[in-house]
Order: sequence, then structure tokens, then C-alpha cells
Amino acid sequence: MNWLSWQIDYLLLLQNFRDVTGGIFDNLFLHITIFGEVIIPMLFICAIYWCVNKQAGIYILWNYMFGFITNMFLKCTACVYRPWILDSRIHPIESALPAATGYSFPSGHTAGAVSVWGGSAVAFWKNKILRYSLIILVLLIGFSRNYIGVHTPQDVIVSLFVGAFLLWCTQKLMNWVYNDRESGKRDLLTVVSVSLISILILLYVNLKWYPTDYLNGKLLFDTTHVKIDAFARVGMIIGTMCGWIIEKRFVNFETGNVSFLKNIFRFCIGIGFLYLLYSFDTELRSLLFIQYFTAGIFITLIYPYIMKKYV
Repeated sequence: MNWLSWQIDYLLLLQNFRDVTGGIFDNLFLHITIFGEVIIPMLFICAIYWCVNKQAGIYILWNYMFGFITNMFLKCTACVYRPWILDSRIHPIESALPAATGYSFPSGHTAGAVSVWGGSAVAFWKNKILRYSLIILVLLIGFSRNYIGVHTPQDVIVSLFVGAFLLWCTQKLMNWVYNDRESGKRDLLTVVSVSLISILILLYVNLKWYPTDYLNGKLLFDTTHVKIDAFARVGMIIGTMCGWIIEKRFVNFETGNVSFLKNIFRFCIGIGFLYLLYSFDTELRSLLFIQYFTAGIFITLIYPYIMKKYV
């Protein structure tokens, strides 16, 4: 039995379980997998960063940014097709397909889950109930990707290990930056380095060669969306890092001294503005970069400044 065959057998076993049980657990795992997508993690990150704990918010946000740029690089390097392309016997849950874009390896949802919910477990490690609940959530999100049929076990397992490594790296990086007692330039070096690496990955994703396999005269995978999406991701990362360093040096807003109701008000207003930024629909790569760059700066700089001065 080769490496792929046992994974396909495992997915077929889960698929047969779905069929035998009449899909009774389908909605449960479809809802669980949403916690690995963009909307809920971003809402959570904003809530933590704006209203609960600024340093924890930065740690989780950095993990999220580093996680999805690393995941994009690995996906576009490995170029592994989705399970139903690898084996026609695999039939994912139909409603899960719109969110299952891009290459398969490693799992983007699992990467997001480790970054946000795993990062939150690390940030609030002393709270045992919260810590273990978040770790269980990460594992459930990973399993949900197998259950609904859009990822193989290797996609999930590798994402878990890469994500855990990034959690460790991000913690070390933040300690290095915030313990700078001498030069005061480690934050600038970090922003420049992350921005340059992100731009190099953007060029790599858009210029590299991709497989052009056909089935019945139809291209199995069109990389156009992947290349366009790279502009959004890199724009978000650079905007986030630029906003962070400006806020750190010149704004320095604080969390924790505001009433619960005022925090709710702040959060709702901020999310409203963020929704307007994201609602602008375009596939022009330069505009997409600017849109997400602006969103990153809004989260880390513009809205914290507004909160400190006016809200």
C-alpha cells in the first residue's frame, strides 16, 4: 500500500460513514470548518487586538499573516491536486466546494486554525480550560477537512506541524523585537524583512511554472485565481506590518481600561468600517493589493488611533 492509497481509503471510509448515517453529522462539520476560514478568525483577531489584549492580538495576527503566506508558498510549490482529482471515487460534500479553492497541500483551513486558535491557546496559556478547548477546536477543524472530503490526511497533518513551528517562531520573533534595549531598530528590520520576503513570494507565485494537466480536454486546475489571491495576501501582510510599526512608535493605544459596553461599541464600529473596505469587489491585481494593504493598516493603525482619540 503506497502513501496515497491509504489516505484515499481513509477518505472513502469517512465518505461511506456519511452515506450510512444519512449525513447526520455533515452540518456539524461544515460549521466547524468555517472556523478555519477568513471571516470568523479576522473578527476574533480584531476583538482581541482592539478590545482585550493588545500584545496577544499582535501575536495572533502575526501568526495568521505568517501562516497564510507560508501556506500559499507551500501550496504553489507542491502543486498537489484536490482529493477528488486524485481519485474520482472521492465525492466531497457539495456545499464545501466553493471554499475549497487552490491546490490541496497543505490545508489552508488547518493553517488558519493553528495560527488563530492555536495562537490564542499559546497567548492565554494559563487558562487551562480555554487552552485545551482551543486545541480541541484546532484538531476538529483539521478533521473536518477530511470528513467533508476536501483534503487528504497529509494536507492536515503537515499544516498542523508547520503551524505549530510558526507559533514557536513568532513567539521568538516577538520576544526579540520587544526586548530591543539598544538599537531600537529591530521592529524596522522585522517590517522590512517580512515585506521583502512577502514580495519575493508574490513574484514566485506569479512567475513560476505550474502543471498543465488536462482531463477530457479540460485543464484540471487554473492558477489565475491563485495568482490574483497572492496580491491580496501580500497586500494584507505589508499593510499589517507597516501599520503595526507606526502604531508601536507613535500611537501606542492601550486596551483593558474600557467598559465592556464601550468595547462592544468600539468593536462594532470598527468591523463596520472593515466590512466597507472588504466589500469593494475587484480582480485588478494592483487595486486588490491596495485594498488589502489598506485593510491591514486600518486594523493595526488607523482604527487604534481613532479609538485612542475619539471612541
